[in-house]
Amino acid sequence: MPEKLKILIVDDNEVNLTLITRLLSNEGALVYTAVNGAQTLELVKEHDFALILLDVQMPGMDGYETAREIKLLDKGRLVPIIFLTAIYKDPEYARMGYDAGAVDFLTQPIDPPTLRSKVGVFLELKRQKDLLEQEIRQRKRTEQALRIAEEKYRNIFFRAVEGLFRSTIEGRFVEVNPALARILGFSSPEEVIEFTAKGGGFMDPEDNRIYVERLKSERSLNDYEMCVNTKDGRKIWVSESSRLFEENGEFYIEGVVEDITQRKLSELELQEKATVDALTGVPNRYLFFDRLENSIENAKRYGYRLALLFIDLDNFKAVNDKYGHHAGDSLLTHVASRLKQRLRSSDTLARLGGDEFCVLLERPSDLNSVEKVAQDFISCLSDSFCIDGVIFKIGATIGISIYPEDATNAEELVRKADEAMYKVKHDNANRFAFSYGRMCQQ
Repeated sequence: MPEKLKILIVDDNEVNLTLITRLLSNEGALVYTAVNGAQTLELVKEHDFALILLDVQMPGMDGYETAREIKLLDKGRLVPIIFLTAIYKDPEYARMGYDAGAVDFLTQPIDPPTLRSKVGVFLELKRQKDLLEQEIRQRKRTEQALRIAEEKYRNIFFRAVEGLFRSTIEGRFVEVNPALARILGFSSPEEVIEFTAKGGGFMDPEDNRIYVERLKSERSLNDYEMCVNTKDGRKIWVSESSRLFEENGEFYIEGVVEDITQRKLSELELQEKATVDALTGVPNRYLFFDRLENSIENAKRYGYRLALLFIDLDNFKAVNDKYGHHAGDSLLTHVASRLKQRLRSSDTLARLGGDEFCVLLERPSDLNSVEKVAQDFISCLSDSFCIDGVIFKIGATIGISIYPEDATNAEELVRKADEAMYKVKHDNANRFAFSYGRMCQQ
C-alpha cells in the first residue's frame, strides 16, 4: 500500500493552522504544521512533501524568504508552494511570489471549496508523479515509460474541469483542452485550434491590445477578468491566470480559464442598481458625482471647459398633490426621456433626487452653445405631457455653472448651479441663468 502523501501548512497564526488542517482532514494526506520559517526548513529536510501551503506575512523570515530557502534544499527543490495571502492581486506581490518559487496563491480568508480543489489537483499530480517515477524505475527509464508518463499527464490536461491552453502571443492556440473548448462554445479542441489558425479571435481588438500589453509588461496575470465572444456570438465573462514565456526563440502564453459569467452578471447588476436611478434609468447622484469628478480631472489636465446645468421642474408638486405619486413618477420618467433625446453621447444626465436633474456638458464650444442647450431643455419641458389620457403642463428652471470660472471641484460646481437656479425660480421673465449672474429669457 503506498504511503500517504504529506502536506505542510505554515502559518504563525494557530487559528489558521487549525482551520486549514480541519478543512484538509478528508483529503487522504498527512498534514504537518509549522509556525515559522526555521521550523519549516527543518521539516522539509526530513520529509518529502507533496505540497506546501505557506503564509506570506510572518515575523522574522517571511514567506518569500522561506520559499527561496526551501528551493535550495534537495527535498524542497521540486515541491509546489501555494502562498496564503490577502495581497497577491497586486502585480508586484504576484511577481515576488513567482520569483520566490510559488506556483499558485490562495487568498485569506480561505474559501474552503477553492482550497480543497487546488490541493486536490496538486495531490493528484503528486500521486501521478510518484506512479510515473516508480514505473520509470521498473522499466529502467525505457522509451515506453516516457510515453506512458506523457500520456498520463495528457490525461490530467484533458480531464481538467477548468480551461487550459497554450497559445502564441498573436492569439493562435497551440494546445486547448476540452473544458476550454466547451467554455468557448466549440465541440472540440481541434475546432478551436483551427478557428484561431484561420485568424479567428475571441476578444474585441482594443481589449486584446490591453491584455497583451499587460502580459508583456508583467509577464504573468492572476484572475484577469475579460469579456470574450463565443463561437455563436454570445458574450461571456472569464477569469484567466496566465504567464508569458519563451521557448525555442518564440513567445507563448499558457494559462487557466474559468467561466465567471453568472458571478460577473450578478456583480454588474448590483453595480447598476447602486449607480442608476431605479425610476428613470439615468445615473443617480452617486454615479453623477463620480463622472463629474473624473471629467474635472480630465478638463484640468487638457485645459477645456465643462458646463453643469441644474434643472428643477416647475409645478411638479401640484401634479403629485392632485394626481398622486404614481402620476408623478410617470411624469419624471417622461421628463428624463425627453432630456436624454437632446444630449450628445459624451454628455451625462442624472437625477439627483425628487424633481431635480443635472446635466454635464463636456467641452462646450462657447457660452452661446450652452445657452442653446438650456433653451432647448426649457422648450421641450414646456410642451405638454400626455400620460394615461391626462394632459400635464409643467416647465423648468435651470441654473448653470462653468468649470473652471465658477468652481474647480464637483460639490462647488453643483452648488453654484443650484444657487443660480434659485435666483430665477420665481422670476417669470427668466427661465435660466449662469452662476455669475447672466439672466436669460425663454
